[in-house]
Amino acid sequence: MPDSDRNPQPQERDPSPPPHAPPREHVREMQTHLQEMEEYLRRMGARLRRLDEQLAHLEAEDDRAVDRGEGWTTGG
Repeated sequence: MPDSDRNPQPQERDPSPPPHAPPREHVREMQTHLQEMEEYLRRMGARLRRLDEQLAHLEAEDDRAVDRGEGWTTGG
């Protein structure tokens, strides 16, 4: 996994345009920002799906171990 995915730091941006930026330039900047956020959310969604799959696999292994009397007990 690339380091950039481990601790993603979304870039904070001032939503108001700089005083010299024309409105169309601001719109283009916002479109770019939204595209970057969309890509970030896509990557995070993929990571969450992988983690969910790994968790399901681990839970299934644990259930099988418990069925064999080798898994974690609740201590109750």
